[in-house]
Amino acid sequence: MAVSVRETLEFLDTLFRNKLSEAERTLQQLEEKHPDDKRYLHALRGIYISYTGDDKDSLLFVIYTNPELNKMVKKIRSDMERLAGFWGQGDRYFEAWKTFLESLGKLPKPAKLEATQGH
Repeated sequence: MAVSVRETLEFLDTLFRNKLSEAERTLQQLEEKHPDDKRYLHALRGIYISYTGDDKDSLLFVIYTNPELNKMVKKIRSDMERLAGFWGQGDRYFEAWKTFLESLGKLPKPAKLEATQGH
């Protein structure tokens, strides 16, 4: 069974609200519930690490902080779909990123960005 979009959005919502312990716990629960969805979970873990580690060069932060790149979200999402297709059935790693990109309008702005832009 694969990680659902709903589960992904719940994880990202928790993470972006800076509920880091809860986000870590949610991610661990997803890893236990969906052990075969390794590539998707690897992408979510990468998002978690980028966020908690303040990786300002990561796609996660650049999407929110670079207005030019933010305007290209549809193209980036299309590129993720194309990359997912290279591996036949669709690589779940890129599916996770596609879900994130499709959900930008539904997710809260990451709290870490709110804090840095206020200074």
